[in-house]
Parts: sequence; C-alpha cells; structure tokens
Amino acid sequence: MDKKGYSKIALFMQDHPEDAIVRRFSALNLQNILYLQAEVINLQRDIDKLEADNNSSVEEDRRDFALDWYTLAHMHNTPESGEQWEKWVQLRKVLKKYNDAIIQYCQLSKLPAPDPHELQKLQSWMREPRLGGVYLLGRDHDVWSQGKDLMALASPPHTNRFSKFVANKALPLYHRLRHSTIIGRIRDVLLRSHGPASSPSTDAGIATYDDARLISASEFICTVIASLLPVLSIMVLYSVKEAGYRLVLVGVFSALFSSALWFMNDGELVEVFGATSAFAAVQVVFIGTSSI
Repeated sequence: MDKKGYSKIALFMQDHPEDAIVRRFSALNLQNILYLQAEVINLQRDIDKLEADNNSSVEEDRRDFALDWYTLAHMHNTPESGEQWEKWVQLRKVLKKYNDAIIQYCQLSKLPAPDPHELQKLQSWMREPRLGGVYLLGRDHDVWSQGKDLMALASPPHTNRFSKFVANKALPLYHRLRHSTIIGRIRDVLLRSHGPASSPSTDAGIATYDDARLISASEFICTVIASLLPVLSIMVLYSVKEAGYRLVLVGVFSALFSSALWFMNDGELVEVFGATSAFAAVQVVFIGTSSI
C-alpha cells in the first residue's frame, strides 16, 4: 500500500535522516517564555505583599510564616492566612513550566539550521511528481517551501567544507556526466550486449550515494594534498636560487597552506595561524640551510 501525505514524508525522512527538517518556532517559544516570565513576576509581587502583611499581622501564627514552613503550609485559622502558601504552590507550577521552557529552547537553539542543499533536495522531492509528489492541503503546506525558521534533527554527515563541496558540487556534476546522453547511450549498448537491464527500484528518480564512502574519499584527498603541499614547496624553493623570489614563494605557499587548512579541515583561526606559522618556519629554515 502506497503511503500518502505525512506518512510518506516521515518515511522519506526516515530513509534520509539528513532531510529530517522541521519548524523551530523560535518566536512562539520565546513568546511563551515571556508570558511565563510575566506570570512568575506577578505571582512574586503578590507573594511579597502577602509576606509583608503576614509579618506585620497581629496573629502570632501568621507572623511565624516566615520562620516555620509547617506553620505556613498548615496553620490556617482564616482563609486569608492560607493565601500566601496557595500563591507559592501556584508559583511552583508556573516556575517549573518557565524553567522547562527555557531549557527546551536552549536545546532547540543548539540544533543546526538545515543545509541549503538538503533543504533544496527535500523541496524538490515534495514538488516533483516523479519523486515524492506530496502536496499537503492544510495550513502547514508551505512549511518547507518558505524555508524559514527551520532546523535539522540530524547532524549533517559532511562536517567540513571540502566534504560538503564534494557532496554538493562535485558529486552532482559527476552524476550529470554519468547520466548524460552520450554516456547513457553507451551504457544502454553495454546493457543490451550483457543481457536485460534490471527492473527499476521503488525509489526511481532518486540517486543515493554512500556518505561513508564520500567522507573516506574526501579524507583521502585531503591527506594526499596535505602530504604533497610541503614537499612541493620545498621542491620549488630548491629550484629557485634568487633570495627575493624565495621569500615571495614562501608567502605564496603559506597562503595556499592556510587556505587549504581552512577549506579542508574547518579549523579554528588559532589552529590555522599556528599551523601556518610552523609551515612558514620550516620553509625559512630550509632557505637558510640551503643557502649556506
């Protein structure tokens, strides 16, 4: 039985956790916190007034409210004498709601905004009939099309700029080239020569690539570049004899190294500065020793 509507969206998000994107409702959560804050303040003011009245009361039990919790909670000779504790019980409930709302908002604030590529993928899946083709009829039909105040429930698999570039830019280009007209004809010829093609899957129109392999490939490329860049700089500096040109090349290779570190590793500025300084120092030491 084919799923429809919310069930179909939920199954798609289950199969693609990176596309589990929902509304954050930041303004509503903050407004709720502000209302609870106002309730707490009003109850606090009422309690302060009741405490002042009871402390100056002619009744001894009411004067003891500030000194003995049991008397405050149980010794009520008149309806007015129990009002202070009733306000406290009411404040306790509101204060718990207030604290819970703040904690929940802080936790929601830590969830990242959706990756633009993943949001676009979800929007395309819902819009295209050959993919998901889900059209909600309620007032929430434009939650994802607006693209505002959204959060991703799952952490993105690609954590640095280079792996994001591979997944969001290089991979779609590879996919288009792989399924281009010329290559498609060649593949059709090969399929006819090797037997009938396999039956289409239920996810026809959706190309799925293993994130683990993409991350491994990205890390391998980063490792190769990180290994070759220092060697390349030494080789170039060795071939250049002019001291002025060598200093210029040191600056060029240091800029390339810091840019590569920023792009491939998403390092903090302190880490980038430290690693670049060490890399420049190695080049300067090489120039000094090779000039002797």
